[in-house]
Amino acid sequence: MLLGRIQSVHDPRTVRLRNYVDVRTLPIPPAQEMLEQTPVWPMLANDRFNCCTSAAAGHMIHHWTAANQRGVFLTDDDIIKAQAALTGDHLMDMVSMLDALKYWRNTGIGGHQIHSFVSADKGHADQLRCVIHLFGSGYVGLDLPGFAVAGPPAGWPDIPWEISPSTSPADAAPNPKMGHCVAVVGYDQQSVYCVTWGRLKTMSWEFFERYAEEVYAVLSTDWVARNAKSPTGFDIAMLERDLTAIHAQKPRTAAPAPAAPNQI
Repeated sequence: MLLGRIQSVHDPRTVRLRNYVDVRTLPIPPAQEMLEQTPVWPMLANDRFNCCTSAAAGHMIHHWTAANQRGVFLTDDDIIKAQAALTGDHLMDMVSMLDALKYWRNTGIGGHQIHSFVSADKGHADQLRCVIHLFGSGYVGLDLPGFAVAGPPAGWPDIPWEISPSTSPADAAPNPKMGHCVAVVGYDQQSVYCVTWGRLKTMSWEFFERYAEEVYAVLSTDWVARNAKSPTGFDIAMLERDLTAIHAQKPRTAAPAPAAPNQI
């Protein structure tokens, strides 16, 4: 069970969830999950390579399509191809979630391209609920603590991620060297449901709030209705205008050209 997410890449042009939906006024249910539609999840090569950023995308694609009665499973080869493109064939290199999202939008992973993505505030439970409610799943980056990857070898994937009162402060500290990316596919009042290493795993809300470093909502036609109907409460028209403005930005001439905007 490998990892694969490097530390957050900051880009001030990343569009923010809070600009397009008012979480305070949106009627978000206390629980949302469609987990019975997916009894098994593939590993997607994350036991061989540090490809969690692409594997999480593959799990989100399956979750979206299962909800629409299509159930598309990506393969290890699909994920390895994306990882190779992102790392220049250095499959054990780690990848930023932002780079993976750009690749997913521009090129596609396993033949599936996304429309766009927006960033939510890290560790905010209300925003994660909003992301899952509107867009089916969340693309979440964690700085895992030592105890989260040091469980017993037998049956470890079935042990929830929770912070025990008996865990030492050193073992409970977020570890930036243990960056991991997961697909969050549901929640209830007690837990968050994520997919990692080919299994459905629960984490407590306390665990999410402490260790989540990045949260993205990903807009995809695999989830949004084919008639292009906007998810309730989300201003897609405004997002389109903002993306057009980002595309029209000209590089500065008095300084080195900035990195490519997030949505290009």
